[in-house]
Amino acid sequence: MSRWPYVFFAAACFYIMIGVCWGMYMGITHDTATAPGHAHLNLLGFVSLSIMGGFYALLGKETPNWLIATNFGFMNLGVCLLAPALFLLLSQRVAEAQVVPVFMIGEFSILFGFLAFGAAVIGGLRRAGKARSGLQAFAAA
Repeated sequence: MSRWPYVFFAAACFYIMIGVCWGMYMGITHDTATAPGHAHLNLLGFVSLSIMGGFYALLGKETPNWLIATNFGFMNLGVCLLAPALFLLLSQRVAEAQVVPVFMIGEFSILFGFLAFGAAVIGGLRRAGKARSGLQAFAAA
């Protein structure tokens, strides 16, 4: 099996550890102002990367490495930009104008990451359809 699923799961574990610590910080300080950033980190960093890793482990084994690497790179760049930017903005440590460029890059990076994942899923669906039609032709003969 490819190492890619492990790489996705390793990144997901890293993000959930940060997310848990962030949640503990909010609980200890009773300050939930940054909760949307915490939620984005957990959903984009942990949940999305875990689902993608599971896909590549189970169904996406024939996905080209360049597409998986593109998916991984864009998703991680986006998470690494969005989560800290949200923390800084929501905790009022920086002005909104200071983080808008970071948000734009992060948001587009996440979008491109999901587009790459969608291409991997559709490519797998197409390969599965061709394999099935080949089996149907074989069974009919």
